[in-house]
Amino acid sequence: MEEKTPGCLEIRKLAPGESFKGIGVVQKLNRRSDKNGRPFWEVTLSDSTGSFDGKVWGDAAWWDLTDGGKIALDPSSEVFPKTLRGKSLGVQGKMVEFRGQPQVNVTALYLLDQEKYPPSLYVQASPVPQEELEKAFKELVERESGRFRPFLEHVFSGEFWERFRHSPAAVTHHHAYAHGLLEHTVSVARLALSMGRATGDNPHAEVDLDVVVAGALLHDLGKVESYTLSPVPEMTLPGAVLDHVGPGFARFVRLAESWGLDERSTLALGHILLSHHGQKEYGAAVLPATPEALIVSSADELDFRLFCWGDATNNLSEGDEISDFHYSAQRRFWKWQE
Repeated sequence: MEEKTPGCLEIRKLAPGESFKGIGVVQKLNRRSDKNGRPFWEVTLSDSTGSFDGKVWGDAAWWDLTDGGKIALDPSSEVFPKTLRGKSLGVQGKMVEFRGQPQVNVTALYLLDQEKYPPSLYVQASPVPQEELEKAFKELVERESGRFRPFLEHVFSGEFWERFRHSPAAVTHHHAYAHGLLEHTVSVARLALSMGRATGDNPHAEVDLDVVVAGALLHDLGKVESYTLSPVPEMTLPGAVLDHVGPGFARFVRLAESWGLDERSTLALGHILLSHHGQKEYGAAVLPATPEALIVSSADELDFRLFCWGDATNNLSEGDEISDFHYSAQRRFWKWQE
């Protein structure tokens, strides 16, 4: 069968039996053992189009091409996978079928010259242009009736703003790419504002739109400390042991106190930061207890689910309507429109 040279997203869509060559940056490389104790590796390779997960079996070839030659690599060391994380790698492989599901088998891996093939070329970024996201974020901050505008401009400034606008929103589950946190925050704030406006005639709840928008813009403050790009999305030590809700709330409280934000507003916004995951089993410190917190947590959940729908349905082969099981969303998705 003719060999293809697709991007990572296209590799995920190959039919069983199709071979490929590709280049990407190593996002994950974990050593595993099969039932007989023989080693194999699980690799996640990404480029500007997306990423794919593959299996590297014990008979795969590992080569070092960094000095212009071709030197065999020994992957048997326990620390070996860590040496390749975040580096540019060439791969060869084939799509196969395993238990009725497509599976990428990588048969050869090539460590490339990192100057000739810099990892930055293969780092995935938000599909929305960064300038467009920054403009949308600024417009949300500068809403005419936004009484929290000076405080928000103080929060999202300087070195913190530089980190925030480049950060991923996660390592794997959603928006796990450069500017992902900015994209997710803008989307959540827009959804929350629309929901808040739609409840204007609801006789059971009066909604403060300023609190809704400010809470949405602030809800993931802690992800700047929890995730980093190196150059691929990676969880930091604080992220691993503290997650992002607690550090985000702590940062917000420090900023609110130093700014002189009134106590009532600090409580209302802080409650949104602590409750935005909606349920305690999903990581919320407390359950949403105000209309504004309910709206932001709903918007956060909706943006996550919509991302998962796109991630799952983008992998469908032509003519298919139902996605593979999406473990992050715990369901299959239906692409009902042609």
